[in-house]
Amino acid sequence: MQIIQQLWTALASFLTGPSVQSAYDLMNGFNSLVWGPPMIIVLLFLGIYFTVRLHFIQKYTWPAMKLSVMKVESEGMVSSFGSLAVMIGATVGTGSIIGVTTAVAEGGPGALFWMVVAGFFNFAIKYCECMIAFKYRVKLPDGEYVGGPMYYLSHILKFKWLGIIFAVGTLLMGLTAGSALQSNSIADALREGYNLNPWYIGLLVAIAAGVVVIGGVKRIAAYSEWLVPIMGGLYLLLAVIVLFMNFGAIPSAIITVIKSAFTGKAAAGGAIGVGIMGIIQALVPAVSAGVTRAVLATEAGLGSASIAAAAAKTRSATQMAIISATSVFWAIFICSLTGMVIVLAGDWQNPNVYAANLCNSAFKTVPFIGTPILIFSLVIFSFTTIIGWGYYMEKALQFLCKGANTLIKPARVLFIILVFVGGWIGTSFSWDWTITDSLLRTAEANNSTRFMWALAIFTMTMMTVPNIWALWCFRKVIIKTTRKNIKNIVGRKPKTAAN
Repeated sequence: MQIIQQLWTALASFLTGPSVQSAYDLMNGFNSLVWGPPMIIVLLFLGIYFTVRLHFIQKYTWPAMKLSVMKVESEGMVSSFGSLAVMIGATVGTGSIIGVTTAVAEGGPGALFWMVVAGFFNFAIKYCECMIAFKYRVKLPDGEYVGGPMYYLSHILKFKWLGIIFAVGTLLMGLTAGSALQSNSIADALREGYNLNPWYIGLLVAIAAGVVVIGGVKRIAAYSEWLVPIMGGLYLLLAVIVLFMNFGAIPSAIITVIKSAFTGKAAAGGAIGVGIMGIIQALVPAVSAGVTRAVLATEAGLGSASIAAAAAKTRSATQMAIISATSVFWAIFICSLTGMVIVLAGDWQNPNVYAANLCNSAFKTVPFIGTPILIFSLVIFSFTTIIGWGYYMEKALQFLCKGANTLIKPARVLFIILVFVGGWIGTSFSWDWTITDSLLRTAEANNSTRFMWALAIFTMTMMTVPNIWALWCFRKVIIKTTRKNIKNIVGRKPKTAAN
């Protein structure tokens, strides 16, 4: 009831005086209502259900990784590794760095625990959605393969209106979280690290994104195939160095994460002493922040990755599904390293340190290379997310236009414009290439980042709800197909399968 009252107050405030802050309050109120206990319970239940019914599909992670680099001659648009690279590029972006920092800042270290828990079960969810997308993909007259929740919702389940809602949500997600949020994170990182003007950074990122996105899925996959391993390797190296530098403090950091997971940031002193309701209220911030960021970091349940899976050259739906699910492993692995570094640094308790500047405060403890590698990694992570979501957005628009490409070019222009706008939204204009650091500019950057994350969570609701309902409807097909083919797929010489 209190959340509804806060949402009503936020709506009234937005209508009387629209601003970035009032828009943030409105979206944050809606997100708190939708992504509270009901959504958390549904997502965790779905992940646990499929994990158990598929006999812990996570155990095939390593064989699936080996399958992802095998060359397969089959029908499709890109290789299975290219498809996986697009998924990883789109997921292992700001969700794995900035997403973790915002989760820890808002829900305390315990949010990291719930991200890992949710991520483990999200492996099964992503497996399921990618299987169904590939199994029921559609071949267009020009020979292109397309698929995803909008197709299996409308063509197989015959709920066209839900397919439209998902497609609209994907379109909006691409135009917000996939474009503006990513460039905002890039600009924030470069402003924090080198005092570069966000307005110019937004322009440069928009130009670079335009060059890649206009080339379509093959160019996107080609860039992702070589950018993703570079960005992942450098970032992992930096994170491991920080952990080794603080090796003695790691056990206490792990204890802090576990304790905070069951007490909550706001209740650090005495949630247990105020009864069951106090414990539940203390848990909500950490669990909510962890689960929502796990969805953003892995895209499991969101359904977007299945769009890339449908375009892959792979023998079977089962094979593409298990390969696709490995992107969840990499996302959560990077999230875990990031979270541990943030907790070890200790600045998560500082209300003036948020997002990229929270990351920088942790990684700059590595002399000379800490900040440069972090900034480079974050820029590349965010850029690959931009080009991945550019593809998802186009496929959603193509579905809404019944296979026609008429609006693709205008949509690309709008997408690139929003990449530019996202770089500087919420920050004051300056002609200078560099800007002096100040508490005011830090506050501006923090407010714009909070706004963009609230917008991302707001739009992903339109995708998540129809998709998880569809997965439940397909549960018998998923279980039957998996049990029939999985042992052949993960063998040394995978056999050709029809499903």
